[in-house]
Amino acid sequence: PKTSIVILTYNNLEYNKMCIESIRKYTTQGTYEIIVVDNNSTDGTVEWLKEQKDIKLILNNENLGFPKGCNQGIKIAEEENDILLLNNDTIVTPNWLENLKNCLYSNEYIGAVGSVTNSCSNYQTIPVDYSNFDEMIEFAINNNISDETLWEERLRLVGFCMLIKNQVIKKVGILDEIFTPGNFEDDDYCYRIRKAGYRLMLCKDSYIHHFGSVSFGKIPQEYNELLYNN
Repeated sequence: PKTSIVILTYNNLEYNKMCIESIRKYTTQGTYEIIVVDNNSTDGTVEWLKEQKDIKLILNNENLGFPKGCNQGIKIAEEENDILLLNNDTIVTPNWLENLKNCLYSNEYIGAVGSVTNSCSNYQTIPVDYSNFDEMIEFAINNNISDETLWEERLRLVGFCMLIKNQVIKKVGILDEIFTPGNFEDDDYCYRIRKAGYRLMLCKDSYIHHFGSVSFGKIPQEYNELLYNN
């Protein structure tokens, strides 16, 4: 099946541009659709998104947070598509999605897979040695060679780049909006996927760049309270 790539945006126009342009450049045409849910950006992001002809767009009049926004995107995806939740502060790379798909469909009991990166919790990082965009792409090309020995079963995956089988979404449902505005909804979803009898895999042969916490990082006190409550 094709992949519906669901991205939430809230300001950070330059990150949004880099993310979406990298998808166009490094993902095989005809294998995906881009769905963007904007949470009431005020920095020109909305105007830029409206100009893009290859994006399914939802424009919210208020910031609905991460779980609700993702669910909005999932609901308008083509019916049989897999769902890929992707943070807007990422840059995808050559073979990123193909390698995720290879793992996802290598076994009927694998329900979701995730990429590795340079900046992430849950031991989903690998050592990197690049210092600019071109070096990053070269690093990714050398890393992203499909290799099942680099697939590792996990108890949970961080949702910055998580590909979920269509049948899993249908069985497990969508994200729990009790975690609004965000954090731990991906932990909860991983628990529900495993409870339904599926496995989670980390694909060390799929590397993407992650800038990390460009939206939440600006409000440390509220962020800490949110982490505690969720």
